Amino acid sequence: MADPIRLRQICLIVPALEPVIDELMLVLGLKVCYGKADLSRYGVPYMPPPAHQAAFFQQHGLASALLPIGDTFLELVCPTRADTPATRFLERRGSGGYMVITEVGATEPFRDRIAKQGVRLAGTVDYPTYNELQVDPRDIGASMLSFSVQKEGKPFDGGWYPAGASWRERAAPGFTAIRRAEISARDPGKIAAAWSALIGRPVSIDGAAHVIGLDRSEIRFVPSVDGQDRLTAVDVEMADFAAALERARGQGVADGPDIVIGGIAIREEKPWG
Repeated sequence: MADPIRLRQICLIVPALEPVIDELMLVLGLKVCYGKADLSRYGVPYMPPPAHQAAFFQQHGLASALLPIGDTFLELVCPTRADTPATRFLERRGSGGYMVITEVGATEPFRDRIAKQGVRLAGTVDYPTYNELQVDPRDIGASMLSFSVQKEGKPFDGGWYPAGASWRERAAPGFTAIRRAEISARDPGKIAAAWSALIGRPVSIDGAAHVIGLDRSEIRFVPSVDGQDRLTAVDVEMADFAAALERARGQGVADGPDIVIGGIAIREEKPWG
């Protein structure tokens, strides 16, 4: 039996949080629920993070904000110092997709596959109620991939430590979930195979796309049009995408049928079967 795994959070890297948050709120109607920054202008009172969490973000030089999309999340991170990998990433590649974060039942099977494949970890998080393995994109291509477990309560019960204790109160109506993450790659088959070996799910072929099916979600790998390997799009199941797209056109952040904010395309996903 395959290890349980679902798409839970998509992380974008941006040079500043506020302009992207403002566009996401105006176009999609999303709300900020939590973050490592002063987000009081968005109705989220500033609370210093616990020492173990503050140390992690200080080490990596990041500020962050999370916005619920149903029971999944869009995370924005921006560098706070010039001497960090995130700053160098942003300078090389600009705003856009940074990490695909999955929720799993336990990290041990994924840790074992990571060791077996001989790939490196870009970072680990080991908090009292949350554990995360972040796979180095230099070894798997395109994006960091995270395997994360909610240790407080039961996995998959809706709890999500990175989003804070009150995220449900900040979830905008009309959204169900981020259902799909799309990776653009020069060699989608090669990168899909590397991700599949760690996820423990097979790759299927859908036209030019290579697809890894997760629990009620999926990751697609498609040919790159600009020669970059990167997380470039998400598909969102929501009640009124057409209205959001119309607002995006009014703001100049639409590209055909897609909304483009923070360097990533946001697409409509029909109700998941």
